[in-house]
Order: sequence, then structure tokens, then C-alpha cells
Amino acid sequence: MSALAVLDAERIKLSTTRSPLWSVLGVAALSLGVAALQGWTSYGFTPLPPGKAALGVAVFGVPVLMILASMTVTGEYRTGLIRTTFLATPNRTWVLIAKAIVAAAFSSVCTVAMVLASVMVARLFAEPVVGAQLSLVSAATWSVAGGFALYAALAAVLGVAVGALIRFAAGAVAVLLLWPLVAEPLLANLPSTGVQLGPWLPFANMYRFLGVEWLFPSFNIPWGETGSLCYFVALVAVVFVVAVAVLNRRDA
Repeated sequence: MSALAVLDAERIKLSTTRSPLWSVLGVAALSLGVAALQGWTSYGFTPLPPGKAALGVAVFGVPVLMILASMTVTGEYRTGLIRTTFLATPNRTWVLIAKAIVAAAFSSVCTVAMVLASVMVARLFAEPVVGAQLSLVSAATWSVAGGFALYAALAAVLGVAVGALIRFAAGAVAVLLLWPLVAEPLLANLPSTGVQLGPWLPFANMYRFLGVEWLFPSFNIPWGETGSLCYFVALVAVVFVVAVAVLNRRDA
């Protein structure tokens, strides 16, 4: 089977199941709700930046899309379809790459749509002065959308890799949810070692690159925003390479 055929097969698998659609709609509603609260509760004469208006997309939307990416692998293991996939495409490395590409494209497109919708919803609920920077023609809005799309694509690749390593949906979901939403905030806020651990936390570095203020204190990250992005990219690459190696060595 050719590379394009494998990509098309993964696209069909993703587009013909209902769970991605309903999951995206649910998390989009949550992200828009956060955007509405951000616009409604902001006051004073300080404009609300687009990145803060889209906080819900980064904190809730991308993790759900990351879980959906992992389910493109774990779902096939659960149903036994993975054996058919490997029979049709014996090159398992290319199968995992195709899944990562399709999941990354899907996640990035959904993220851009949610960011733009969040900006407009926040502007709708904000006072005129507060919502002055919230515009679809603003370069800042599209810069935020691009950064969030990159984050979503990398997170999707990470989700595919974790799904291939764990193979069970419950385990993959636990890792992908607890890691950014529980483990890292707890480690970052430890009274004695949080300052030392903080700069080495992957998602904390990605939030630093995006300019997202979440449950992390202000760390002194010496490598800057670009270095934070490179750190997260390196982690995703390492996990994906390990997943490819493990996938090729063990039975389906």
C-alpha cells in the first residue's frame, strides 16, 4: 500500500467515527464558555489579549484532542482492527506516522477554529475597551491561533505515541490527562523543589511559549520562549521514536 493510500485510510477511519465529532463539539462548548467568562469578568481599561481569551482552548481543548489522537491507536487495539491494519501495511513505522499526521492536521484545524470562536465570544461579552484587541483581522489573534495550532499538532503526535506505547484507552487517557492537568501543576507548586523542577516540565514550557497563564508560578526559564518550544518538540520526538521502536518489536 502506498504512502498516500495509508494516509487516506487513516483519514477515513477518523472521519467516519462519531466520537471525534462529539468530543470536539463538547470541548468547543467548554472553551467558548471559558472565553465568555473571561470577557464578562474582565474590567478596567486594560484590553483582554487574544491568548487569554482562548485560555480554555489551551487548557481543556488541546488535551481532549490529544486523547482523541491516542484513541486512533488504542481503539484499533481494542477492536482488533490493528491486525488488519498491519496486514495491509506491514511497515508499522509508516502506519504510526500516518496516524500522527492525520491526528495533527485534525487537531490543528479544530484548534484554530476554537481560538477564533473564543476571541469573538470574549469580545461579545467584554466591554468595548476590554475587547479592543479581540478582532479576527488582528495580527495578534492569528499569531495566537498559529501558536495554539502548533501546540495542538505536537500534542496530537504525543497522543498517538502514548497510545501506541500503552495500547489501552484507559491507561492512555489517564496519562494524557493527569500529566498536564495534575502532575505538572503539583510538581511546579511544591514549596521546596518546585522552582528547580518547573523549568524542566514539558507542558509548562509549552505554556511559556504560548504565553498562557495557568496553574504554574513564574519560572526563570533561561532558554526563553523559543527554547521552550524546542524543549517540547524534543520531548515529543523522543516519545514518538520510542513508540515506533516498541511498535516494531512487539506483537500486535
